[in-house]
Amino acid sequence: MRKCGAYIKLYLLFQMQNIQSLAQYRTDFLIMIFFTLFSQGCNLGLIGIIYSNIPQVGGWTMWEIFLLYGFLLFSEGFINFFFQGAWKITNMIHMADLDRFLVRPVPVGLQLLTAKIDFDGLNKMVIAAAVLIAGFSKCEIQWDVIKVILLFVFLAEACILRVCMIWIASCVSFWMEGKKNSLNYFVISLGEMAKYPLVIYPPLFQGIFGYLIPYAFVSFYPVGYLLGKEGSKTGALCIPFICMAMLAVSCVVLRSGLRNYESSSY
Repeated sequence: MRKCGAYIKLYLLFQMQNIQSLAQYRTDFLIMIFFTLFSQGCNLGLIGIIYSNIPQVGGWTMWEIFLLYGFLLFSEGFINFFFQGAWKITNMIHMADLDRFLVRPVPVGLQLLTAKIDFDGLNKMVIAAAVLIAGFSKCEIQWDVIKVILLFVFLAEACILRVCMIWIASCVSFWMEGKKNSLNYFVISLGEMAKYPLVIYPPLFQGIFGYLIPYAFVSFYPVGYLLGKEGSKTGALCIPFICMAMLAVSCVVLRSGLRNYESSSY
């Protein structure tokens, strides 16, 4: 417990340094807020236009699909704000920035996760919270204490899964010789398809989202469970086990990658 407390304290210190560095560029911060609001407004507007003309898709209404969008956006914002360093692993490897992490008496994984912070993520989480509140207010859900607790648990699990996805995809760079790793962008791009109900896709894509890149456990199953959708309960109960499996794979990939790491010629 004492070691965990020390790591949390280090995490907060690293992130405070990142915040202080970003605070020096206020104009960039304001521009970032504007473009985040504009881009997410366009995305929500597009969904609204489509589903104002189509009552349901796969048995899901417009407001129910907004809930899927809210879960995905919140977990994406969580990565950007708290663990943006997971995106930067490829650059750190090929620019030899990782070398300085290896000589410090601090876990390499912790240093990688806190290598950068992005206030754009905070904006996304705020927008996602507003979308979720609006969506739940329009959906007929019988709320009780257990469902409220489950809502926050599902959001936490969604964030864990999204961080692990990007982490694993970025760590593949340990075995790549090129300067770019498109796998993490591919993984995040697939999230665009997860904004819609899993049931509308053919079995192949349902298998990919359910087992290979488990986006279904980020949004479809938790939202479906809260809405009482048929077939969502089993998926929702499996989420904790999927999270543990993804965390284990993330640790194994990092350790294996560090053993394979040979610095860079740059």
